[in-house]
Amino acid sequence: MKISDQTYGFLLNVPGLVVVFLWVVFPAGLLVVTSFLRYDNLSPIVFGGIDNYRRLFSDRLLWISLQKAAVFSGGTTLMTYVGGILLALALAGIHRGSAVFRSVMIIPWAVPPIVSGIIWKWIFSPDFGVVSDLLMKVGLIGKPLSIYSNTSLAMVGVIVADSWTRIPFMGIILLAALLSIDRELYEAAKIDGAGALARFGFVSLPLIRGPMFVGLMITIMFSFRTIDIIIPLTAGGPGRSTYVFGYYIYDQLIKTLNFGVMAAAGMVLFGITTAVSMAMLSLSRR
Repeated sequence: MKISDQTYGFLLNVPGLVVVFLWVVFPAGLLVVTSFLRYDNLSPIVFGGIDNYRRLFSDRLLWISLQKAAVFSGGTTLMTYVGGILLALALAGIHRGSAVFRSVMIIPWAVPPIVSGIIWKWIFSPDFGVVSDLLMKVGLIGKPLSIYSNTSLAMVGVIVADSWTRIPFMGIILLAALLSIDRELYEAAKIDGAGALARFGFVSLPLIRGPMFVGLMITIMFSFRTIDIIIPLTAGGPGRSTYVFGYYIYDQLIKTLNFGVMAAAGMVLFGITTAVSMAMLSLSRR
């Protein structure tokens, strides 16, 4: 076969297509099928139609978990965005030893989320945690601070912990975008009298908009389904204050073994993330 032959090109792609089918298409199809089955390990597995979806949407915990997931995802995305921009701007201004600083920056992103959750559980510990100790030493609080007994602080704690692992990823994307901007644009802005904030707002920000939207879209999608950090940190509590949607699916799978409802919840999660990604793509094109 000639290299330009379409059949030859297709045959070269067959191994990749097989991997995609086994890794993505088949599990996704199985999830769709399971969502329409009565599969609860109590009764015979039969076709149940939309019964799983009816049961799902009538469950009060579903709406609680969606609300908590929206707050968690929004807080994580905002903190990741702000932290990523500040980190990228700081690293863009470093010229000597920049490779070392960029390598160190990526360490939090490389830490497994479950390990990150354990680390932040120690940091937020009211007994020996550094956060509580520092706040007491500077006089902001008079007794040890515990996020595990405060419903508001618990959500803030998991948002901070999750953002810590995502800021480096956002920082790398924005740093690459900032370094690709022609320096002459900044020189022209300086000649026109633009200050640092004006140069960022009218030169940097418009030119990094594309990569920025990609980073925001990925952050929103991944944070909406995150439970890795929440499990060791707060376990969904206190009082379901951090009971996000991913934790609801986890409960259906592990605790109740209701695979049908779990699959239906997974389809709802797929629909939400797809809608968010389509909205972000549409906004980025505009």
